[in-house]
Amino acid sequence: MKSSCAIILGMAAAAMFSLGALAQETRQGMISRIDPSKGTIAVAETQAGTTGSSTMSAAQEYKLKDPLLFNAIKDGDRISFTVEEKGGVKTITKVQKQ
Repeated sequence: MKSSCAIILGMAAAAMFSLGALAQETRQGMISRIDPSKGTIAVAETQAGTTGSSTMSAAQEYKLKDPLLFNAIKDGDRISFTVEEKGGVKTITKVQKQ
């Protein structure tokens, strides 16, 4: 009985850990709009699986976790960024110019 309880707890902990890892994703794209008053930027992402291609998707709006990031970016910048989704809100947590 104790061993089955320990196994169940271990599986639950592993599931919670893997969900946290899936919550963040690194993506690439080009900034198409910046709105510091709303704390958002719009990014047209590079299509996955199009190595060597410049095909972009429609721009999607994201919140910026750190408002100081607005000082480091401008419209037209190509970036690599990390997105975290919580409660249906997609937030950029890390940005790097390419």
